[in-house]
Amino acid sequence: MKKILLTWANGMLATDFVDRHKNDFEIFSYDKNTLDIMDIESIENKVKEIHPDIILNCAAYTAVDDAEDIWKLLNYHINTLGVYNLAKISNTYAIDFITFSTDYVFDGKKESWYNENDICNPINEYGMSKYLWEIFALKENKNAIIVRTSWLYGWWKEFKNFVNTILRLSETKSELKVINEQFWNPTYTVDLSLAVSQVIKNIEKYRGSIFHFSNETENNDISWFDFACEIITMQEKNTKIIPCQISEYQTKAQRPNFSKLINDSDIKLRNWKEWLKDYLDNL
Repeated sequence: MKKILLTWANGMLATDFVDRHKNDFEIFSYDKNTLDIMDIESIENKVKEIHPDIILNCAAYTAVDDAEDIWKLLNYHINTLGVYNLAKISNTYAIDFITFSTDYVFDGKKESWYNENDICNPINEYGMSKYLWEIFALKENKNAIIVRTSWLYGWWKEFKNFVNTILRLSETKSELKVINEQFWNPTYTVDLSLAVSQVIKNIEKYRGSIFHFSNETENNDISWFDFACEIITMQEKNTKIIPCQISEYQTKAQRPNFSKLINDSDIKLRNWKEWLKDYLDNL
C-alpha cells in the first residue's frame, strides 16, 4: 500500500480524497497548522518521520481578486514558494510529487479548448503564481506530476463553491444574474479524486506528466449561466436565471473568457451532468 503525505487536509479536494481513498492508501494528512509548506525544514522533518512514497499537495491560495493587492504576497508564498519547497524535498528524498494547478495559467484568447501542451500566459496574479508553481515543480523535480483543473465543487455544504452559492441564493432570490461570457469546465472533487487515484496506482507510467482533469462537457462548451441553469433545473427551484455580461460585474482580477481544458490522457472523467446530479442527490 502506497504511503501518501497529503497537505492542507481541511481543504475541499483533500477532504474528499481522504474520505474516498483512506482504504486504498496509507494517508498522512496535515492541515496548514500542522505542516507549514512555506517552511522547508518542517517539510523535511515530516518526510523523515513518515517516509512517504508520494507527496500529494492540495494546498492552494484561491482568493483570486484579493491576490491582486492585499493578499498578493500570501498568494505567492502558498502557490509558488510552498510548491518549490515540496518539489525540492521530494526530489532530495526520491519521493513522487503530485500538485494541482489551474486553467487560469491560460489567457483565454485561444477561443477553443486548451490541451496540456499549450503555452501558458496568465493574466492575473493568481494565475501567475500557479504558472510559476508549475515551472518550479518541474525544475526542482523532473518527475513531478501537475494536474490542472478548473472550478471545483464538492464535499457537500461545508465548503464555499459555485453550486452551494447558487443553491443558497435560490432560497431567497426570485432572480439571479449569472455571467454568460466565460466558458470553462466544472469539476466535481469526487471525480477528480478518482482520476488522481488512478495516477497514483500507476505512477511509474505518469512521472513528469501534465494532466487536464475536469468533467467532460458537451462540445466542450459551458458557461457560468449554463451551469447555474442546470443546478436550478435539477433541484426544481423556481429561481429565474438571467444571463448577463462580464461588464456588469467589476472585479479586481481579470479572468480568462475561455479556459476550457481538454484531457488528452488515457484517464477520463465523466460527463459534468452525471456528477452534478450525484452531488445534488447527496446534499
